[in-house]
Amino acid sequence: MSDTFQKYLHECFQGEVLGEALGAALAESAQDPDHGQKWRFLEQLERETKGRIRAALEALGEQAEEDPAKKSEGKAWATKIASQSWSETMTKLKPALEKYIRYFEKHEKLAPPDGLLIAQQITQHERAWLEFTIYEIEGKSDKSLAPIQRLLDTPPLAA
Repeated sequence: MSDTFQKYLHECFQGEVLGEALGAALAESAQDPDHGQKWRFLEQLERETKGRIRAALEALGEQAEEDPAKKSEGKAWATKIASQSWSETMTKLKPALEKYIRYFEKHEKLAPPDGLLIAQQITQHERAWLEFTIYEIEGKSDKSLAPIQRLLDTPPLAA
């Protein structure tokens, strides 16, 4: 596997660290229990994706250490997001997720054969986030967790 792809995996790993911290903080601060539970599912998706990336890196003999600054960054983002309405948050997330998907798809095409599966999983998890967000924007909140649940090995416990 190329050094460039390994560097990409490390970058993605730290992104999942940030995302997990973001989801946890938003779940804790959510005023609406339904929203809190949805953040828990998204937090779990980030945690499991982080674990998959860690396993891929460790298979290459690489260490995957969580950067505390990324956790702090996730918590800081959560503070900003918590002051917005749910609708505003979902609307703002959509273009950001679309941007990340394009970035991940680009790297998926450049992935070496032994890195293709993890690259696809990274892209797939971001697509699930986007699908969740679109359902929420369209008022189909009863369906929004389905794309997340399809990817989870272990759904979070009810709050």
